[in-house]
Amino acid sequence: MAIAGMGNVASTLVKGLEFYKNSTEGLWHPKLGGFTLNDITISAVYDIDSSKVGKRIGQIVTDCKTDFSDIVIQRGISEDTTPSHIAQNGQIRSAGYDEFVNSLKKIKPEFLVNLISSGMDKSGEKYAKAALDAGCSFFNATSSKIVNDQTKKAFESKELMILGDDLMSQFGGTAFHRGMIEFMTTRGIRIQKAYQLDVGGNQDTQNTMAEEIREKKRKIKTESIAIESPYPFMSTAGTTEYAEQLGDSRVSYYWMQANGFLGSTIEMDLALKTNDSTNGCNVIVDSIRAARKALSQKDIAKADIISAYAFKNPSKKMHIRECIKAFEDAFAN
Repeated sequence: MAIAGMGNVASTLVKGLEFYKNSTEGLWHPKLGGFTLNDITISAVYDIDSSKVGKRIGQIVTDCKTDFSDIVIQRGISEDTTPSHIAQNGQIRSAGYDEFVNSLKKIKPEFLVNLISSGMDKSGEKYAKAALDAGCSFFNATSSKIVNDQTKKAFESKELMILGDDLMSQFGGTAFHRGMIEFMTTRGIRIQKAYQLDVGGNQDTQNTMAEEIREKKRKIKTESIAIESPYPFMSTAGTTEYAEQLGDSRVSYYWMQANGFLGSTIEMDLALKTNDSTNGCNVIVDSIRAARKALSQKDIAKADIISAYAFKNPSKKMHIRECIKAFEDAFAN
């Protein structure tokens, strides 16, 4: 696979592929679709940050020597206003569209994984188009709405797969919230009100503070959570603050009010702290291996199962317990 966006998640993924050569500790699915993590190779990385472009991966991931350390970070696509964290490092270094497509055609990855910052919608759309033109499948981890009937048909016409949108971490705020609502409703508890407020310290959280991006991600999270309840209830979910001191960690605060027998009050108030990058990597490597298996069988329709399993905003939504079962039935058994 090729990666767009050499940030925290990409760095963690690089280290994970090295670590899991000789271990399965912490892996959700050590083998999936007949593949282990040893079957995944990074063939190229792209970015627009001038402090990264032209450097080797080993100069960014300095605490771990990997098979990918000598890969030089190439110029990616930039179609949006430069994010503030990149602008602080100087001018961006981006490639023209044709140059980028030619680079992909030369490298010939099977997947282009979009890990760029939130809010760069136009760039995300261009990356998807470039993947299609270069003949590789596309994985959109960002909140940009890229997967729709039109893009799915375009990729399917070339026997390729497009997956997205908005990566749902293995045990992050949304997955935990959905799981808790599903559990409460199946136990006969009537939820009345709920909220999930997230505070994070990485660059993606910093970008999310832009009001337009924050509202979009809040809408995605709230709708993703609502699917778990058979009835509507008052709910708010989303990122509320950037706190640099948290680094790549995220703290999610949950509050739920519900009713039980005779209308008795049940109230839950808790905090969950996780690491954003590590929390997403199990889902990424699962999805890539599953997609590779489905493509080898020319079963592109399974993209809907993979996207429901891996993303907050897939084109076809499923309950969290159902999508995990459907995914494992298709690829883990």
